[in-house]
Amino acid sequence: MTNIRTRFAPSPTGLLHIGGARTALFNFLLAKKEPDGAFILRVDDTDMERSKPEYERGIMEDLRSLGLDWDEGPDKGGDYPYRQSERAHIYNEVFDSLRKNASVYPCFCSEERLDALRKDQAAAGAAPRYDGLCRHLARTEIDARIAKGEKPCWRFAMPDKTILFHDEIRGDLSFSPESIGDFVAVRGDGCPTYIFTSPIDDHYMKITHIIRGDEHIPNTARQQALLDRLDWPAPVYAHIPMILSQDRQKLSKRTGSVPIRRYMDDGLSPEALSAYLSTLSWTSPELLLNIFKESRDARELLLKMAGLFSFENVSRSSPVHDEAHLIYWQKESIKKQGTDKVYWQLVKAEPRFGVLPPEVLEKIIDESVSEFYTLPMLTDALLPLVERPLVPRLSEPWAEALSEVLAGVEHWNSESVNNALRSFMKGRGLKGKEFFHPLRLALTGRESGAPLPLLMAALGREETAKRAGHGKTDLSRP
Repeated sequence: MTNIRTRFAPSPTGLLHIGGARTALFNFLLAKKEPDGAFILRVDDTDMERSKPEYERGIMEDLRSLGLDWDEGPDKGGDYPYRQSERAHIYNEVFDSLRKNASVYPCFCSEERLDALRKDQAAAGAAPRYDGLCRHLARTEIDARIAKGEKPCWRFAMPDKTILFHDEIRGDLSFSPESIGDFVAVRGDGCPTYIFTSPIDDHYMKITHIIRGDEHIPNTARQQALLDRLDWPAPVYAHIPMILSQDRQKLSKRTGSVPIRRYMDDGLSPEALSAYLSTLSWTSPELLLNIFKESRDARELLLKMAGLFSFENVSRSSPVHDEAHLIYWQKESIKKQGTDKVYWQLVKAEPRFGVLPPEVLEKIIDESVSEFYTLPMLTDALLPLVERPLVPRLSEPWAEALSEVLAGVEHWNSESVNNALRSFMKGRGLKGKEFFHPLRLALTGRESGAPLPLLMAALGREETAKRAGHGKTDLSRP
Protein backbone atom coordinates (compact mmCIF):
# COMPACT_ATOMS: atom_id res chain seq x y z
CA MET A 1 0.00 0.00 0.00
CA THR A 2 1.28 3.47 -0.93
CA ASN A 3 2.25 5.61 2.04
CA ILE A 4 0.10 8.67 2.58
CA ARG A 5 1.61 11.87 1.20
CA THR A 6 -0.30 15.10 1.80
CA ARG A 7 0.66 18.66 1.03
CA PHE A 8 -0.08 22.18 2.11
CA ALA A 9 0.53 24.57 -0.79
CA PRO A 10 0.04 28.19 0.26
CA SER A 11 0.53 31.17 -2.00
CA PRO A 12 3.00 33.58 -0.34
CA THR A 13 0.82 36.61 -1.05
CA GLY A 14 -0.21 37.30 2.53
CA LEU A 15 -0.22 36.03 6.09
CA LEU A 16 -1.50 32.67 7.28
CA HIS A 17 -5.15 32.94 8.35
CA ILE A 18 -7.66 30.64 10.04
CA GLY A 19 -8.76 28.88 6.84
CA GLY A 20 -5.25 28.10 5.66
CA ALA A 21 -4.13 26.99 9.11
CA ARG A 22 -7.06 24.54 9.36
CA THR A 23 -6.24 23.13 5.90
CA ALA A 24 -2.61 22.64 6.95
CA LEU A 25 -3.71 21.01 10.21
CA PHE A 26 -6.02 18.48 8.53
CA ASN A 27 -3.34 17.54 5.97
CA PHE A 28 -0.79 17.15 8.78
CA LEU A 29 -3.15 14.96 10.84
CA LEU A 30 -3.91 12.63 7.93
CA ALA A 31 -0.21 12.23 7.09
CA LYS A 32 0.73 11.52 10.70
CA LYS A 33 -2.03 8.97 11.06
CA GLU A 34 0.45 6.37 9.84
CA PRO A 35 4.14 6.06 10.82
CA ASP A 36 5.53 6.56 7.30
CA GLY A 37 3.13 9.28 6.21
CA ALA A 38 4.67 12.47 4.85
CA PHE A 39 3.45 16.06 5.12
CA ILE A 40 4.89 18.25 2.35
CA LEU A 41 5.10 22.04 2.23
CA ARG A 42 4.98 23.41 -1.32
CA VAL A 43 5.05 27.11 -2.10
CA ASP A 44 2.65 28.00 -4.93
CA ASP A 45 4.29 31.24 -6.02
CA THR A 46 3.11 31.48 -9.64
CA ASP A 47 1.66 34.92 -8.86
CA MET A 48 5.00 36.67 -9.30
CA GLU A 49 3.67 40.18 -8.67
CA ARG A 50 2.07 39.46 -5.30
CA SER A 51 4.35 36.70 -3.97
CA LYS A 52 6.84 37.99 -1.40
CA PRO A 53 9.73 36.20 0.38
CA GLU A 54 8.67 37.75 3.69
CA TYR A 55 5.21 36.18 3.37
CA GLU A 56 6.80 32.80 2.67
CA ARG A 57 8.99 33.12 5.76
CA GLY A 58 6.03 34.26 7.83
CA ILE A 59 3.87 31.30 6.79
CA MET A 60 6.67 28.87 7.59
CA GLU A 61 7.26 30.45 10.99
CA ASP A 62 3.57 30.32 11.84
CA LEU A 63 3.23 26.66 10.81
CA ARG A 64 6.22 25.73 12.94
CA SER A 65 4.83 27.71 15.88
CA LEU A 66 1.67 25.63 15.64
CA GLY A 67 3.75 22.43 15.65
CA LEU A 68 2.88 21.67 12.00
CA ASP A 69 6.41 20.91 10.86
CA TRP A 70 6.83 19.34 7.42
CA ASP A 71 8.84 16.35 6.24
CA GLU A 72 9.72 17.86 2.85
CA GLY A 73 9.76 21.47 1.77
CA PRO A 74 11.79 24.44 0.51
CA ASP A 75 14.13 24.37 3.51
CA LYS A 76 14.38 20.59 3.90
CA GLY A 77 15.76 17.67 1.99
CA GLY A 78 13.59 16.05 -0.66
CA ASP A 79 13.55 14.87 -4.24
CA TYR A 80 12.05 18.00 -5.81
CA PRO A 81 12.19 21.77 -5.99
CA TYR A 82 9.38 22.85 -3.61
CA ARG A 83 8.69 26.31 -5.03
CA GLN A 84 6.68 26.56 -8.21
CA SER A 85 8.98 29.34 -9.38
CA GLU A 86 11.73 26.70 -9.50
CA ARG A 87 9.69 24.20 -11.53
CA ALA A 88 9.08 26.10 -14.78
CA HIS A 89 10.89 23.47 -16.86
CA ILE A 90 8.40 20.83 -15.71
CA TYR A 91 5.38 22.94 -16.64
CA ASN A 92 6.91 23.77 -20.02
CA GLU A 93 7.38 20.09 -20.83
CA VAL A 94 3.77 19.27 -19.99
CA PHE A 95 2.52 22.33 -21.85
CA ASP A 96 4.50 21.40 -24.96
CA SER A 97 3.01 17.90 -24.95
CA LEU A 98 -0.49 19.38 -24.69
CA ARG A 99 0.19 21.76 -27.57
CA LYS A 100 1.33 18.91 -29.77
CA ASN A 101 -1.95 17.04 -29.34
CA ALA A 102 -4.08 20.23 -29.57
CA SER A 103 -5.23 20.02 -25.95
CA VAL A 104 -4.51 23.73 -25.50
CA TYR A 105 -5.21 26.64 -27.81
CA PRO A 106 -4.40 30.36 -27.94
CA CYS A 107 -7.07 32.82 -26.79
CA PHE A 108 -6.95 36.47 -27.86
CA CYS A 109 -10.05 37.66 -25.98
CA SER A 110 -9.58 40.99 -24.20
CA GLU A 111 -10.34 41.54 -20.54
CA GLU A 112 -13.15 43.87 -21.63
CA ARG A 113 -14.81 41.11 -23.63
CA LEU A 114 -14.42 38.59 -20.82
CA ASP A 115 -15.86 41.05 -18.27
CA ALA A 116 -18.85 41.69 -20.53
CA LEU A 117 -19.33 37.94 -21.00
CA ARG A 118 -19.34 37.35 -17.23
CA LYS A 119 -21.86 40.15 -16.68
CA ASP A 120 -24.18 38.76 -19.36
CA GLN A 121 -23.97 35.28 -17.83
CA ALA A 122 -24.66 36.63 -14.36
CA ALA A 123 -27.68 38.56 -15.63
CA ALA A 124 -29.00 35.35 -17.20
CA GLY A 125 -28.43 33.42 -13.95
CA ALA A 126 -25.74 31.25 -15.55
CA ALA A 127 -22.40 30.22 -14.05
CA PRO A 128 -19.41 32.13 -15.43
CA ARG A 129 -17.59 30.16 -18.12
CA TYR A 130 -15.58 30.89 -21.24
CA ASP A 131 -17.73 30.53 -24.35
CA GLY A 132 -15.01 29.02 -26.55
CA LEU A 133 -14.84 31.86 -29.06
CA CYS A 134 -11.15 31.29 -29.86
CA ARG A 135 -11.24 27.51 -29.69
CA HIS A 136 -11.67 27.00 -33.43
CA LEU A 137 -9.58 29.82 -34.88
CA ALA A 138 -7.81 28.97 -38.12
CA ARG A 139 -4.08 28.43 -37.99
CA THR A 140 -3.52 31.28 -40.44
CA GLU A 141 -5.41 33.76 -38.21
CA ILE A 142 -3.50 32.63 -35.13
CA ASP A 143 -0.15 33.06 -36.88
CA ALA A 144 -1.15 36.47 -38.26
CA ARG A 145 -2.28 37.83 -34.88
CA ILE A 146 0.85 36.61 -33.13
CA ALA A 147 2.95 38.14 -35.92
CA LYS A 148 1.26 41.48 -35.20
CA GLY A 149 2.48 41.30 -31.61
CA GLU A 150 -0.66 40.02 -29.87
CA LYS A 151 0.17 37.86 -26.87
CA PRO A 152 -2.55 35.28 -26.30
CA CYS A 153 -3.14 33.27 -23.22
CA TRP A 154 -3.45 29.51 -23.67
CA ARG A 155 -6.58 27.66 -22.63
CA PHE A 156 -7.05 23.99 -21.91
CA ALA A 157 -9.74 22.48 -24.12
CA MET A 158 -12.19 20.81 -21.74
CA PRO A 159 -13.67 17.49 -22.90
CA ASP A 160 -17.20 17.27 -24.30
CA LYS A 161 -18.22 14.76 -21.65
CA THR A 162 -19.21 14.69 -18.00
CA ILE A 163 -16.33 14.98 -15.56
CA LEU A 164 -16.52 12.57 -12.64
CA PHE A 165 -14.51 12.30 -9.45
CA HIS A 166 -15.04 11.00 -5.93
CA ASP A 167 -14.81 13.19 -2.85
CA GLU A 168 -14.22 11.55 0.53
CA ILE A 169 -16.58 13.97 2.26
CA ARG A 170 -19.24 14.62 -0.40
CA GLY A 171 -19.22 11.34 -2.32
CA ASP A 172 -19.36 11.11 -6.12
CA LEU A 173 -19.45 14.46 -7.93
CA SER A 174 -20.11 15.18 -11.59
CA PHE A 175 -19.83 18.25 -13.82
CA SER A 176 -21.42 18.57 -17.24
CA PRO A 177 -19.41 20.02 -20.15
CA GLU A 178 -21.72 23.05 -20.15
CA SER A 179 -20.98 23.96 -16.54
CA ILE A 180 -17.23 24.54 -16.87
CA GLY A 181 -15.50 26.47 -19.64
CA ASP A 182 -12.00 26.10 -21.01
CA PHE A 183 -9.62 27.39 -18.35
CA VAL A 184 -6.44 29.43 -18.77
CA ALA A 185 -3.37 27.21 -18.43
CA VAL A 186 -0.73 29.82 -19.31
CA ARG A 187 -1.25 33.58 -19.13
CA GLY A 188 -0.35 36.02 -21.85
CA ASP A 189 2.90 36.87 -20.06
CA GLY A 190 3.95 33.22 -20.16
CA CYS A 191 3.25 32.46 -16.47
CA PRO A 192 1.36 29.22 -15.81
CA THR A 193 -1.76 29.35 -13.63
CA TYR A 194 -2.51 27.62 -10.37
CA ILE A 195 -5.15 25.40 -11.98
CA PHE A 196 -2.54 24.12 -14.43
CA THR A 197 0.50 23.78 -12.18
CA SER A 198 -1.05 22.32 -9.05
CA PRO A 199 -2.09 18.90 -10.44
CA ILE A 200 1.26 18.62 -12.25
CA ASP A 201 3.11 19.18 -8.97
CA ASP A 202 0.84 16.77 -7.13
CA HIS A 203 1.56 14.08 -9.73
CA TYR A 204 5.33 14.43 -9.75
CA MET A 205 5.53 14.78 -5.96
CA LYS A 206 3.46 11.61 -5.60
CA ILE A 207 0.79 13.31 -3.49
CA THR A 208 -1.79 10.68 -2.54
CA HIS A 209 -4.40 12.82 -0.74
CA ILE A 210 -5.52 16.40 -1.28
CA ILE A 211 -7.46 18.14 1.49
CA ARG A 212 -8.56 21.67 0.70
CA GLY A 213 -11.52 24.02 0.96
CA ASP A 214 -14.75 23.26 -0.89
CA GLU A 215 -14.43 26.50 -2.86
CA HIS A 216 -11.89 24.53 -4.92
CA ILE A 217 -14.41 21.91 -6.10
CA PRO A 218 -14.86 23.56 -9.55
CA ASN A 219 -11.06 23.73 -9.84
CA THR A 220 -10.87 20.04 -9.00
CA ALA A 221 -13.22 19.29 -11.91
CA ARG A 222 -10.92 21.22 -14.26
CA GLN A 223 -7.82 19.57 -12.85
CA GLN A 224 -9.40 16.14 -13.07
CA ALA A 225 -9.99 16.79 -16.79
CA LEU A 226 -6.31 17.65 -17.16
CA LEU A 227 -5.25 14.46 -15.35
CA ASP A 228 -7.54 12.41 -17.59
CA ARG A 229 -6.02 13.99 -20.71
CA LEU A 230 -2.50 13.22 -19.47
CA ASP A 231 -3.57 9.71 -18.45
CA TRP A 232 -2.34 10.29 -14.89
CA PRO A 233 -3.96 8.73 -11.80
CA ALA A 234 -6.03 11.00 -9.58
CA PRO A 235 -5.23 11.52 -5.90
CA VAL A 236 -7.84 11.06 -3.18
CA TYR A 237 -9.86 14.28 -2.87
CA ALA A 238 -11.43 15.66 0.31
CA HIS A 239 -13.01 19.11 0.24
CA ILE A 240 -13.65 20.57 3.67
CA PRO A 241 -16.43 23.14 4.16
CA MET A 242 -15.70 26.84 4.06
CA ILE A 243 -15.37 28.64 7.40
CA LEU A 244 -17.95 31.39 7.81
CA SER A 245 -18.02 34.60 9.81
CA GLN A 246 -20.50 35.28 12.62
CA ASP A 247 -22.97 36.70 10.10
CA ARG A 248 -22.50 33.58 7.94
CA GLN A 249 -20.48 35.29 5.24
CA LYS A 250 -17.27 34.02 3.70
CA LEU A 251 -14.53 34.66 6.24
CA SER A 252 -12.35 37.56 5.17
CA LYS A 253 -10.42 40.47 6.65
CA ARG A 254 -13.62 42.49 6.50
CA THR A 255 -15.75 39.81 8.19
CA GLY A 256 -13.42 38.90 11.06
CA SER A 257 -10.57 36.81 9.71
CA VAL A 258 -7.45 37.35 11.79
CA PRO A 259 -3.90 36.23 10.93
CA ILE A 260 -2.70 33.31 13.03
CA ARG A 261 0.33 35.45 13.88
CA ARG A 262 -1.88 37.99 15.63
CA TYR A 263 -3.39 35.32 17.87
CA MET A 264 0.05 34.01 18.82
CA ASP A 265 1.40 37.52 19.41
CA ASP A 266 -1.56 38.03 21.74
CA GLY A 267 -0.37 35.05 23.75
CA LEU A 268 -2.67 32.23 22.65
CA SER A 269 -0.92 28.88 22.88
CA PRO A 270 -0.30 26.53 19.91
CA GLU A 271 -2.34 23.90 21.76
CA ALA A 272 -5.35 26.18 22.04
CA LEU A 273 -5.17 27.16 18.38
CA SER A 274 -4.78 23.59 17.15
CA ALA A 275 -7.62 22.38 19.35
CA TYR A 276 -9.90 25.15 18.15
CA LEU A 277 -9.05 24.61 14.47
CA SER A 278 -9.79 20.91 14.79
CA THR A 279 -13.34 21.64 15.96
CA LEU A 280 -14.05 23.61 12.77
CA SER A 281 -15.80 20.76 10.92
CA TRP A 282 -14.07 17.81 12.51
CA THR A 283 -13.91 16.67 16.12
CA SER A 284 -16.30 17.35 18.97
CA PRO A 285 -15.12 19.49 21.91
CA GLU A 286 -16.09 16.68 24.31
CA LEU A 287 -13.86 14.11 22.59
CA LEU A 288 -11.04 16.57 22.16
CA LEU A 289 -11.04 17.75 25.77
CA ASN A 290 -9.96 14.32 27.02
CA ILE A 291 -6.81 14.12 24.89
CA PHE A 292 -6.19 17.84 25.41
CA LYS A 293 -5.91 17.34 29.16
CA GLU A 294 -3.75 14.25 28.74
CA SER A 295 -1.22 15.83 26.34
CA ARG A 296 1.97 17.25 27.79
CA ASP A 297 2.61 19.68 24.94
CA ALA A 298 1.37 20.81 21.52
CA ARG A 299 3.26 18.10 19.62
CA GLU A 300 1.80 15.29 21.71
CA LEU A 301 -1.67 16.75 21.26
CA LEU A 302 -1.25 16.82 17.48
CA LEU A 303 -0.13 13.20 17.37
CA LYS A 304 -3.07 12.12 19.54
CA MET A 305 -5.40 14.05 17.24
CA ALA A 306 -3.84 12.34 14.21
CA GLY A 307 -4.74 8.96 15.67
CA LEU A 308 -8.39 9.99 15.76
CA PHE A 309 -8.60 11.79 12.42
CA SER A 310 -10.85 10.38 9.71
CA PHE A 311 -12.89 11.74 6.81
CA GLU A 312 -15.99 10.00 8.14
CA ASN A 313 -16.11 12.48 11.02
CA VAL A 314 -15.71 15.62 8.91
CA SER A 315 -18.95 17.55 8.65
CA ARG A 316 -20.27 18.84 5.32
CA SER A 317 -21.80 21.95 6.88
CA SER A 318 -19.79 25.15 7.16
CA PRO A 319 -18.48 25.96 10.65
CA VAL A 320 -18.68 29.49 12.07
CA HIS A 321 -15.52 31.16 13.33
CA ASP A 322 -16.22 32.05 16.95
CA GLU A 323 -13.42 33.55 19.02
CA ALA A 324 -15.32 32.72 22.21
CA HIS A 325 -14.62 29.04 21.47
CA LEU A 326 -10.96 29.82 20.82
CA ILE A 327 -10.76 31.60 24.17
CA TYR A 328 -12.33 28.54 25.82
CA TRP A 329 -9.42 26.40 24.62
CA GLN A 330 -6.91 29.03 25.71
CA LYS A 331 -8.38 29.02 29.21
CA GLU A 332 -8.11 25.23 29.26
CA SER A 333 -4.51 25.56 28.09
CA ILE A 334 -3.39 27.99 30.79
CA LYS A 335 -5.33 26.03 33.41
CA LYS A 336 -3.50 22.85 32.37
CA GLN A 337 -0.11 24.53 32.74
CA GLY A 338 -0.64 24.89 36.46
CA THR A 339 0.04 27.80 38.78
CA ASP A 340 3.70 27.01 39.34
CA LYS A 341 4.56 27.08 35.62
CA VAL A 342 2.58 30.26 35.04
CA TYR A 343 4.31 31.84 38.05
CA TRP A 344 7.77 31.27 36.58
CA GLN A 345 6.62 32.47 33.15
CA LEU A 346 5.37 35.67 34.78
CA VAL A 347 8.61 36.28 36.65
CA LYS A 348 10.58 35.66 33.45
CA ALA A 349 8.35 38.08 31.53
CA GLU A 350 8.52 40.69 34.30
CA PRO A 351 11.42 40.10 36.72
CA ARG A 352 10.05 42.71 39.16
CA PHE A 353 7.33 40.23 40.11
CA GLY A 354 10.08 38.21 41.76
CA VAL A 355 10.14 40.56 44.76
CA LEU A 356 6.59 39.59 45.69
CA PRO A 357 6.02 36.69 48.09
CA PRO A 358 5.53 33.62 45.85
CA GLU A 359 2.50 32.40 47.79
CA VAL A 360 0.81 35.79 47.35
CA LEU A 361 1.50 35.98 43.61
CA GLU A 362 0.39 32.37 43.10
CA LYS A 363 -2.89 33.08 44.85
CA ILE A 364 -3.45 36.10 42.58
CA ILE A 365 -2.69 33.93 39.55
CA ASP A 366 -5.24 31.34 40.66
CA GLU A 367 -7.90 34.00 41.02
CA SER A 368 -7.05 35.85 37.79
CA VAL A 369 -6.40 33.36 34.97
CA SER A 370 -10.07 32.89 34.17
CA GLU A 371 -10.25 36.56 33.18
CA PHE A 372 -6.65 37.15 32.07
CA TYR A 373 -6.05 33.92 30.15
CA THR A 374 -2.83 34.70 28.29
CA LEU A 375 0.60 35.56 29.66
CA PRO A 376 0.62 39.09 28.13
CA MET A 377 -2.86 39.78 29.56
CA LEU A 378 -1.90 38.46 32.98
CA THR A 379 1.40 40.34 33.00
CA ASP A 380 -0.35 43.59 32.12
CA ALA A 381 -3.11 43.04 34.68
CA LEU A 382 -0.57 42.53 37.47
CA LEU A 383 1.80 45.37 36.56
CA PRO A 384 0.16 47.68 39.16
CA LEU A 385 1.77 45.45 41.78
CA VAL A 386 5.17 46.82 40.79
CA GLU A 387 4.27 50.15 39.15
CA ARG A 388 2.66 53.02 41.07
CA PRO A 389 -0.07 54.61 38.93
CA LEU A 390 0.05 58.29 37.97
CA VAL A 391 -3.53 59.08 38.91
CA PRO A 392 -5.24 61.41 41.41
CA ARG A 393 -5.43 60.10 44.96
CA LEU A 394 -8.68 58.88 46.44
CA SER A 395 -10.89 61.96 47.05
CA GLU A 396 -14.36 60.49 47.73
CA PRO A 397 -16.22 61.78 50.86
CA TRP A 398 -15.72 58.42 52.53
CA ALA A 399 -11.96 58.21 51.80
CA GLU A 400 -10.73 59.28 55.24
CA ALA A 401 -13.23 57.03 57.02
CA LEU A 402 -12.07 54.08 54.93
CA SER A 403 -8.46 54.82 55.84
CA GLU A 404 -9.34 54.56 59.51
CA VAL A 405 -11.08 51.23 58.96
CA LEU A 406 -8.15 49.82 57.01
CA ALA A 407 -5.72 51.12 59.61
CA GLY A 408 -7.49 48.95 62.12
CA VAL A 409 -7.09 45.72 60.14
CA GLU A 410 -5.03 43.57 62.47
CA HIS A 411 -3.67 41.00 60.01
CA TRP A 412 -2.98 42.45 56.56
CA ASN A 413 -4.03 39.63 54.27
CA SER A 414 -6.56 39.31 51.44
CA GLU A 415 -9.27 37.77 53.62
CA SER A 416 -9.06 40.41 56.35
CA VAL A 417 -8.87 43.25 53.83
CA ASN A 418 -11.85 41.85 51.92
CA ASN A 419 -13.93 41.61 55.12
CA ALA A 420 -13.04 45.17 56.04
CA LEU A 421 -13.93 46.51 52.59
CA ARG A 422 -17.26 44.67 52.43
CA SER A 423 -18.23 45.73 55.94
CA PHE A 424 -17.37 49.36 55.24
CA MET A 425 -19.29 49.39 51.94
CA LYS A 426 -22.38 47.87 53.54
CA GLY A 427 -22.22 50.20 56.54
CA ARG A 428 -22.05 53.25 54.31
CA GLY A 429 -24.82 52.01 52.01
CA LEU A 430 -22.54 52.18 49.00
CA LYS A 431 -23.03 50.16 45.83
CA GLY A 432 -20.20 47.98 44.58
CA LYS A 433 -19.37 50.08 41.53
CA GLU A 434 -19.40 53.44 43.29
CA PHE A 435 -17.11 52.04 45.98
CA PHE A 436 -14.71 49.65 44.28
CA HIS A 437 -14.25 51.57 41.03
CA PRO A 438 -12.64 54.72 42.51
CA LEU A 439 -10.70 52.63 45.00
CA ARG A 440 -9.27 50.39 42.26
CA LEU A 441 -8.48 53.41 40.11
CA ALA A 442 -6.56 55.08 42.93
CA LEU A 443 -4.62 51.94 43.84
CA THR A 444 -3.91 50.52 40.36
CA GLY A 445 -4.76 53.16 37.76
CA ARG A 446 -6.90 50.51 36.04
CA GLU A 447 -10.62 50.15 35.39
CA SER A 448 -10.43 46.39 36.01
CA GLY A 449 -8.01 43.74 37.08
CA ALA A 450 -7.33 40.99 39.57
CA PRO A 451 -9.46 40.86 42.75
CA LEU A 452 -8.76 44.06 44.70
CA PRO A 453 -8.28 42.46 48.15
CA LEU A 454 -5.60 40.19 46.68
CA LEU A 455 -3.84 43.15 45.09
CA MET A 456 -4.01 45.17 48.31
CA ALA A 457 -2.61 42.27 50.28
CA ALA A 458 0.23 41.93 47.77
CA LEU A 459 0.91 45.69 47.78
CA GLY A 460 1.20 45.70 51.55
CA ARG A 461 -0.11 48.15 54.11
CA GLU A 462 2.49 50.86 53.46
CA GLU A 463 2.21 50.90 49.66
CA THR A 464 -1.58 50.89 49.86
CA ALA A 465 -1.43 53.97 52.07
CA LYS A 466 0.94 55.78 49.73
CA ARG A 467 -1.23 55.12 46.67
CA ALA A 468 -4.52 55.99 48.33
CA GLY A 469 -3.04 59.11 49.95
CA HIS A 470 -5.48 59.18 52.86
CA GLY A 471 -4.04 62.23 54.60
CA LYS A 472 -4.02 62.14 58.43
CA THR A 473 -4.28 58.42 58.95
CA ASP A 474 -1.14 56.41 58.44
CA LEU A 475 -1.96 52.92 57.12
CA SER A 476 1.67 51.90 57.29
CA ARG A 477 1.61 51.20 61.02
CA PRO A 478 2.78 47.70 61.96
